[in-house]
Amino acid sequence: MTKSRIGEIDILKGIAIIAVLMIHTTSNAVVQLNKSSLSYIIFAIINRLSQFAVPAFIFASAMLLMYNYGDGCDWKLFYKRRLKNVLMPYAVWTIIYGAYLHIVHHVPLRSILTIKNIFFGGMFYHLYFIVIIVQLYVLFPVLLYIYRLINKNIHTIVLSIIILQVASILLFKYFISRYYQNSSLLFITYISFIIAGMYVGENIHKLGEYYSKRLLNSFIVVVLFGYLFVDISLRAFANKHIDSNLYNIYYYAFALVASLFFFALSAKILNYHALSGLLASTGKLSFGIYLSHPLFLDVVNHFLNTGNPYLYDIYIIMTFILIYAVSYLFAMIIKKQKFGVAVVGK
Repeated sequence: MTKSRIGEIDILKGIAIIAVLMIHTTSNAVVQLNKSSLSYIIFAIINRLSQFAVPAFIFASAMLLMYNYGDGCDWKLFYKRRLKNVLMPYAVWTIIYGAYLHIVHHVPLRSILTIKNIFFGGMFYHLYFIVIIVQLYVLFPVLLYIYRLINKNIHTIVLSIIILQVASILLFKYFISRYYQNSSLLFITYISFIIAGMYVGENIHKLGEYYSKRLLNSFIVVVLFGYLFVDISLRAFANKHIDSNLYNIYYYAFALVASLFFFALSAKILNYHALSGLLASTGKLSFGIYLSHPLFLDVVNHFLNTGNPYLYDIYIIMTFILIYAVSYLFAMIIKKQKFGVAVVGK
């Protein structure tokens, strides 16, 4: 039996899905705009600072798993419920995006109906996340066993997070990449967020209060690593030489401290009912918003894109607002239907 719902997690997921929308609505601007323009700098910074989004979702998912199932459960029932709520929407949206690519973009069926597209989230650019979540669910008992081994105190947890993340990077770089190139599909890529999420999930009430009292300190750390990550990203976008190891350090550090910061901030946001209500409802609908928004975004970019450079900035801003509103309403309406679980999850 699952425990009572934690409002902070819904708000964190709401913040994370908004960051996902920011990434996807600014990505074209980062590619297309002149890199010396002010608009490019602004959109690129927004895009980079939003990169904590998917790690935050994984962090929140691990947190929820640990909070609800850390003491054990009926694993057969666990797998049945979890995989049903994920695999059915994945199958539905794989079909939807496959049909959309064929009908609107005239992609040949032989290019659509591939093993990668059907089974490994390749049908559209965002579906890889479902593959990660499935791995997290399937391997959770193993991860729980590993967590119990390393959970002696906060110091062993922090040390293990650093060691395991560095080990995963080196493992992929020097071994796995010889046979498989896409690290974003592998759960080990996000091991630091998983372990951190499990620790917070196990100590959620105590840590929530602890971090909320140190919100300013957390914010300063986020700003520091955010600056370092943005700086090295902009140099990479400008085709300047960067140290890939340094890039990884800045990325993982920023994404992890940002996830922790926004979790702590969520506890404060609970006191502001209008804002917390919007973010929490967005968080509850986040899976449906995540699955559907690229379809609406592609439709807008395909049919409504402005060719006027003077209106481009307004177009990007209005696109974000439109996609947020449409995907939110879509997920809310579909979730109320009898077939809603099969489309947008539980």
